[in-house]
Order: sequence, then C-alpha cells, then structure tokens
Amino acid sequence: MKYHITNFLYKLVSILVRIFLFPVYSIRFEGRENIPKDTSCIFASNHRSYLDPVLIGLVKHKPLGFIAKEPLFKNPVFSGLIRMLGTIPATWSKDPDYNLMAKASEKLNSGFNMTIFPEGTRHTDGKVGKGKSGVCVLSAKSGVPVVPIGIIFNSNNLHFRSKICVRIGKPLYPEEYGLTADSSPIEMKKMKNDIMDSIKKMVEENPPFEIIYDEPKHKTSREKARDERKNQSKES
Repeated sequence: MKYHITNFLYKLVSILVRIFLFPVYSIRFEGRENIPKDTSCIFASNHRSYLDPVLIGLVKHKPLGFIAKEPLFKNPVFSGLIRMLGTIPATWSKDPDYNLMAKASEKLNSGFNMTIFPEGTRHTDGKVGKGKSGVCVLSAKSGVPVVPIGIIFNSNNLHFRSKICVRIGKPLYPEEYGLTADSSPIEMKKMKNDIMDSIKKMVEENPPFEIIYDEPKHKTSREKARDERKNQSKES
C-alpha cells in the first residue's frame, strides 16, 4: 500500500513539475525505449547542476529514489516528504549500524528506481569526470541493471528557454560482467568504465543542438580551487 501511495504522489509531483518547468526550459528526452520495463534500475548520470535530479525524475513515471546528505533530513516534515518520495540518507548518525547499500537495495527491490551520480560532484563545464564504483556495487548487490544517463545543456549557464537534452543509454547488467554481491571493486572496474564511457559519448559526441562553451558562473568549490592553482602556477 505504501508504494502505491508514493506512486500516486510521485506522478502528481511530476505533473506539477512539468507544468512549471517546461515553459522555462526547452527539454527533450532521447532513448526512453532503453529503460527496462520488467525490472527496477539504477540511473547513472553525469552531474551538471542542481536541476539534474528533477530532470532524471521526469525520465520515467515511476518512483525514483535518491541518496541525499543527512542534513536534509533534520526537519521532520521535509524529511517525511522526501522519504515518502523515495530519498534515503547517505549516512545516519542516529543508527551506528546504518547500511546505505542495504537501504538502497531495499528500495530497488520494492519497486523504486534509484539515481546515482558516479562522478560524486558537479562538473559545470559540461565535461564528464571520472566515475566511482559505488553504482556497480549497488547493481551487483541488488541484481538490477544500470542505465547510463547523459545530461546536455546548450550553455554552461542555464537561462530562460535554455535547451536541455536528457539522453538514456542502453542498460548494463551486472551478470554480463560476472558480478555478484561478493565481487571486489577491481572486478567491477570493467563495468564502471563502460558506464562512464557510455555517459561520456552521450554528452560529448554528436550534440543534439549547438552548444555555447561559455565560462560557468556557478562553479563548485573544487573547480574554484583548481582555477586558483592554475592561476598561481602561471604567475610563478
């Protein structure tokens, strides 16, 4: 019953988001036919902006879980809402035995899809960074496939009527790589590389529209620190 309530709320929220978001941005989706119809899946996406979770949430009309930082769960009302919509905390200090992978697998096995950003941080310049193996660990433990997602903006700075394309790649199944819940990160390297290669190709090859490579206005703290190091090296 709980899943059905969440499913209803999720569809309602999706409709409201579309009403408010689509007049602001020009959004298109490619490759929806690649999403498995008979199983839950893990969407592995590049990370462009804070809008990414919303965009991925519109890919399929099915409850989509996210992994969020613990501070977002401090407010009981907001915490209850995002939990109902499928979000789980990355850590939970109140429970010393909290296991993120077990919680995420539980969500997948109860009918939710999950979203992970393998890069671990935003890349505001539109390039795809290196991925981490966490998405493969979850796939191997839960037995569900990973669906690569490539998010493309026509500018590094979103504005009114910016063009956005969300590309959905073909699913990758852990059993095709011989992975199980006991597989090591080294054994998962091939699957991780294939996931990131798929995302990179969707984002950086054959763009769906003309792209303006302008200077990002809202860089991450990591990107700002990198720029400072570059400037210091040039001055020295």
